Amino acid sequence: MTVSLRHSLLAAGLTVTVLVGSFVFGGGRAAPLTAGLPGSGAGAPDTADGTGAAWAEQQLRAMTLDEKIAQLFVVRIDGTFQNADTPSYRETATLVEEFGAGGLIFGPGTPMTQIAMANDLQAKAKRPLLVAQDTEWGVGMRIDEATSFPPAMAIGATRDASHAYRVGYVTAQEARALGVHQLYAPVADVNNNPKNPIINVRSFGESPSLVGTMASAFTRGAQRGGTLATVKHFPGHGDTEVDSHINLPILRFDRGRLDSLELSPFRQTFDAGVQSVMTGHLALPEIAADSVPATLSRPLTHDLLRDELGYDGLVVTDALNMQAVTRTFGVGETAVRVLEAGADLVLMSTNPHAAHQAVRRAVTGGRIDTTEINDSVRRLLATKQDLGLHEARQVSLDTTRHQVARRSHEVLSRTVARESLTLLANADSLLPLTPPEQHDALVVTLSDSEYPGTGDTFIDQLRDQPAIGSLDTRRLDPRSDSTDVKDHLADASDHDIVIVPSFLRVQAWSGSIGLSDRHHDFLEDLADADTPVAFVAFGNPYAPTDLAPAPDAILAAYGSGDASQRAAAQALGGGAGTPGRLPVTIPGVAEKGEGQSLAPVAPREGLPESVGLDGARLARLDTLLRSAMLDGAFPGGAVAVGRGPALAELDAFGYHTYDETTPVQTGTQYDLASLTKVVATTTAVMKLYEADSLALDAAVARYLPDFAQNGKEAVTVRQLLAHTSGLKPYLDPDERGPTRDALLDTLMAQPLTYTPGTQSTYSGLNAIALMRIVETVSGQPFDAFCQAHIFEPLGMDQTGFYDADVTREWAAPTTDTSGTRRQGSVHDPMARDMGGVSGNAGLFSTVEDLARFGYMLTHEGRIDGRQFLAPETIATFTAQTDVPGSTRALGWDTKSPEGYSSAGDAFSAASFGHTGYTGTSFWVDPAEDLFVVLLTNRVYPDDTAEQITQVRPRAADIVHRAIEGPPQPLLPGPKPEE
Repeated sequence: MTVSLRHSLLAAGLTVTVLVGSFVFGGGRAAPLTAGLPGSGAGAPDTADGTGAAWAEQQLRAMTLDEKIAQLFVVRIDGTFQNADTPSYRETATLVEEFGAGGLIFGPGTPMTQIAMANDLQAKAKRPLLVAQDTEWGVGMRIDEATSFPPAMAIGATRDASHAYRVGYVTAQEARALGVHQLYAPVADVNNNPKNPIINVRSFGESPSLVGTMASAFTRGAQRGGTLATVKHFPGHGDTEVDSHINLPILRFDRGRLDSLELSPFRQTFDAGVQSVMTGHLALPEIAADSVPATLSRPLTHDLLRDELGYDGLVVTDALNMQAVTRTFGVGETAVRVLEAGADLVLMSTNPHAAHQAVRRAVTGGRIDTTEINDSVRRLLATKQDLGLHEARQVSLDTTRHQVARRSHEVLSRTVARESLTLLANADSLLPLTPPEQHDALVVTLSDSEYPGTGDTFIDQLRDQPAIGSLDTRRLDPRSDSTDVKDHLADASDHDIVIVPSFLRVQAWSGSIGLSDRHHDFLEDLADADTPVAFVAFGNPYAPTDLAPAPDAILAAYGSGDASQRAAAQALGGGAGTPGRLPVTIPGVAEKGEGQSLAPVAPREGLPESVGLDGARLARLDTLLRSAMLDGAFPGGAVAVGRGPALAELDAFGYHTYDETTPVQTGTQYDLASLTKVVATTTAVMKLYEADSLALDAAVARYLPDFAQNGKEAVTVRQLLAHTSGLKPYLDPDERGPTRDALLDTLMAQPLTYTPGTQSTYSGLNAIALMRIVETVSGQPFDAFCQAHIFEPLGMDQTGFYDADVTREWAAPTTDTSGTRRQGSVHDPMARDMGGVSGNAGLFSTVEDLARFGYMLTHEGRIDGRQFLAPETIATFTAQTDVPGSTRALGWDTKSPEGYSSAGDAFSAASFGHTGYTGTSFWVDPAEDLFVVLLTNRVYPDDTAEQITQVRPRAADIVHRAIEGPPQPLLPGPKPEE
């Protein structure tokens, strides 16, 4: 709400109460909730003694002309550490304490340093300072470790105004915690000129209605979060090819054009109650005959903005150190003209003392009316009062620590980044890159910076994509020459795909933005070759303009921060979709509104809050597992928690052994023991069942004639799966025989120990019989069948059987019953006698691979855009059987309705899973789209540690009780309509 509107309501006798984040605006004044906290004192004493509007008026009456003029100056300071005695800090302190500046703008810095300086300077000021910061893409735009968001154009690409609202709200919350009250955002410029060198992705798009909708939403969020939003750059900076930091843009538009395009978003933000406006350094000679920048133009600022459009909030100039104004006017004349034009705040004058003297002369000489100075100071003081600064101007350091860079803020940033991704071309369905194909990829990073770390997040995330078999990297930056270009083009022919990310920064004072001629020619030559090319535009989405030929795939990511890089890499690997719609037109590439939708088809790593889990509660899982490790339950392990589209936890802890020499990685292979029965054996049966090659109620003897001995003629495949076959659990060493064939012969000749179907007795012999059925029906060895039909299609490239007693250093070791250390050879004696390839045990895998398996099960059998298993098949095999007293499904186990369960207490009755003797477990709760994988080697150095029986259910309960909502992002702040 504007200051004038609020005051008019108060004058009418209405009480205005608005909840603004951690600040309550009501009854005419604001009461920050930080008041009363340590460090939140008012600093230097104010002269207030009344309530309501009295403080601002009283201050105004008490001020001298010099004090009033000084109040209108906003001085700049960096938020990096500065000793109190450094000249720069002393200069700023003097401007605050002696000169009497009314405002402060922070540049780059760090959180605790900025808040310490803000509090110190507030304490020095006679009257509270209005502190501002440029925060177009979050406080992280200026402050290290604070939250950064993708730029405005990315938000525009989502077409979701609630994202703009929440970004505004979160930015405000972090800003207030850092002592900032005024955001220099949002940008309401309509970027309808692809060659604009300064606005570009800072704009929400080229459509006035889209820009207005998003800017208004950001405004409402920012002001509900407790700050002033500042809409900029009035009357519109979108259609220019000149950087106003270097030269003055001259826009030769008539009033009809200005009304229909540039002014529309500003009107929408005025309707939304925006409390401040920044004027731009751009001239409109067709509208204002003075032909000076709007910042200095009375026809544009006073007549158009104030009188005609009726805006009565704060007006702040764009920075006065920019050459668009400094080239023509001196320091003093510039300050006089901006106030004469109708501005309230003089931003970043290069010499405040000289400017102040010039303004004073203009007032005493009659050039500037004293009434206009008083009006500006009144607006400023009333704003400070509304913000509660007259009661508490400092911020508790504890508030800063708890409000800045919260996990939920990062979730919002990543969500916006993913939902902004816009696929503009995808010839021959090149993307996404998914298993079973393995791509030998070359990444050539195009950068306008010499910084060698540009794009590192993108490359690191690409390496983790399952379909990237190998990845080589190259760079083309300002240091590169024609030899580099030639070499990189030659390298391309040796790879399956070339991925080209471009990093083009929208940077003040640069004067231009776009691909260099060398980069442009390289891309065209690359696209003209035979190797497929995927181009990803970070920063400037106009980068691929007029490329001929064009790359096979073009993805616009808009931002260049970590969130955008991570999202783009995930999209290339299928972990993120491409729901964005282009908010601008890219000449020769795509029109506004275009974009090809790809759905996410594979798991991606994500924060717990991104899938409805409380990260703080889930962190107790780490505490549990590390405590158990220290208690001797196991030397180390790995864990994965998947929900919905993301892996909320993918972590490794401890070591291979207690000597702590080899740390466990998420890629460490573990002996799965009896998890083999569900991951390999049951899944193989499911595949044959779906192919109509195997009937569940058929007699086993139909597939294995030798099985029809000793009364087993009627035992069915279903009974093997349900462990109701009548077979005993295990074969003793003297029964197994010296060879695999001998063991199988013994199995076929086994007598029944109970009537099939009448009870359930868990038996490894059932799984071995099922293995033989798979081999007989498919005509393939069991390990070959599983590799070809399960592991390769699922992208589980670190999963398989080992058939020899060879030490494999990448596997976690176990110790068998004879005391023999085994590392990469199976622990289970019966599987070992089978040569390492068995249906009951023998499979090795990683938590990363099993997470893909879990994703498939929680996504109705789909992964990588393919239907691996039908939903009906999964339902059939995971439903509890009707055998009395049994919790068994077909191959799988289900959660016990009462008493102990390795799935704990919280998993639903529909849950299914399995455990392995070596210390492994796998549980799925389909009711919550949730799975938990835990891999340990608790049988090292022996199998006497039994704590795993308590760790498993406690781990399951911790995960399940971390659920806060459905598997979608828990975004911060109130909903826009609230």
